[in-house]
Amino acid sequence: MIKLGRRNIASLLLCMLVLSMVSWTLVKPVMAAAEEETIAGTVVKTDKGIVIEADDGDYLVKGQDLSKMVGKMVEVTGVITESDKGDSIDVKSFEEIQE
Repeated sequence: MIKLGRRNIASLLLCMLVLSMVSWTLVKPVMAAAEEETIAGTVVKTDKGIVIEADDGDYLVKGQDLSKMVGKMVEVTGVITESDKGDSIDVKSFEEIQE
């Protein structure tokens, strides 16, 4: 069994603290990397929920209720998430586009 003195334990704890601070510094920018994007399309009600049908694909709407905008063209700003189940947008703001 390894015998550790108080100095060794303090050094070990200091190393662990420094390592956790460095790890957080590297992880934090990745977490903040989600930038808002703007898409335009038609609001459609589907069995999955409210969807924006845009030229580059369909986006499931999250974050705001756009049910009163069904059938209308909108410009939506939010954070897009891509997954195997489909793309979604966490809506921060929207406005109707007048054709």
